[in-house]
Amino acid sequence: MMSPRLFAVLCLTPGCLFANGGGYNTGVASTAAFQPIGVDQVEMVSERLEIDLHIEYADIRIEYVFHNPGKRVKVEAGFPAAIDVPATIISDEEPSLLPTPGLSGFQVKIDGKEIRHEVRGDELTLKSPSFFFSRKVTSWHIVNLSFSEGATRTVQVSYRNPYHCQVVTVSEDASHSARSLTYLFSAAGLWAEPIRQGTVILKCAGVERSEVTLSHPKRFVPSENGWTWDFHDFEPTLEDDLVVTLGRKESHYPYSWDGGRGLYYRAVGGKWSERGFEGGEWELRSRVCEAQASSTLPQDEGGNYEAANLFDGDRDKPWVEGATGSGVGESVLLTLDKPAKVRRIGIVNGFARSEELYRANGRVSSFRVSVNGGGEFGVTIPDERLEREMFYFDLPADSGLVKTIQLKIDSVYPGGQFDDTAISELELVIPLDKPPRIQPAR
Repeated sequence: MMSPRLFAVLCLTPGCLFANGGGYNTGVASTAAFQPIGVDQVEMVSERLEIDLHIEYADIRIEYVFHNPGKRVKVEAGFPAAIDVPATIISDEEPSLLPTPGLSGFQVKIDGKEIRHEVRGDELTLKSPSFFFSRKVTSWHIVNLSFSEGATRTVQVSYRNPYHCQVVTVSEDASHSARSLTYLFSAAGLWAEPIRQGTVILKCAGVERSEVTLSHPKRFVPSENGWTWDFHDFEPTLEDDLVVTLGRKESHYPYSWDGGRGLYYRAVGGKWSERGFEGGEWELRSRVCEAQASSTLPQDEGGNYEAANLFDGDRDKPWVEGATGSGVGESVLLTLDKPAKVRRIGIVNGFARSEELYRANGRVSSFRVSVNGGGEFGVTIPDERLEREMFYFDLPADSGLVKTIQLKIDSVYPGGQFDDTAISELELVIPLDKPPRIQPAR
């Protein structure tokens, strides 16, 4: 996690998610930016949606089967990009949002053959009396399909989608909403007939099931690492759109105003009222820790790779082990100034400065972890380059007061160019028994 000041600049990533091409049967049928053509003649036989939930983005794969029961027709269909903006924001300040980022690897195939698509911007707000937010369509990805009489065609769509979040900053204090993504099932409304059958598969890939909330939880059946939902004869409205929320609303406050840059408070969940913060949890996030490595890559023109980089708040400067080979067996020993009830550790894996450096160097696949010199336990780390968030893992509940933590590399994701294995940042999480005394922002 970045410092509170940098957080407001770097953690703003409004996400978007595409859904069924077409219009809406509750809300709007078309906009000034896009008007579907021919969709009311073609039926959606089936839809299979797979969403892999990573820490900062989701990987999306959709397969549609369409059938044209009538005469030959040319269809222009749009896949809407949308975000949800809660009506009740975190403070009286206006939320800060960056423009919706482009999707990575967006691809459309018809009957196995890739086709071109066009992107058109939009500023469409969709509202419903039951909403606690405004749903906004920010753009359309538009494709053209031709159907001969009686034809059945398969359309496959895939892309990577960053999550949406909303951030408010006042001086060095910062608050942000939970991460979210929105899938607009309601966009199927103008296709002829309901969706005959469909399957939705949600997989946790780097996120914990406990931090995921679904807008229609009763529809989904738990699976080994996520949820599934099978449906038949589904004619969705705006209320049927799927919103997936990860984590909870958070607020960040510097620990002190006189140089305590390595410490900050975090309020998780809950809300502020006249009586103070209620219904949530307080944590102290700490980077005040000595790190001693078993080996270190020598300094070069790119800078130094010392273990102290793990707690400097700069994801561009990693610790890189310096042993021969992949780094398996190398370790870093963390020593606190004084024992504390550390319960979680956050990590930014790999050489996170850029995607190229991340893939070129090795990343930790798993650790053997020891607390206060005790027995080791295993931790698996996902292979995801993190620009804003961290991956967190728990220490044993009976760890007591923690003085030292050893992280030993047990396995790695090999680098495409170098044998060296890197870690960019670490953070210690200390839960608080009572709310801290917070100095108001100024």
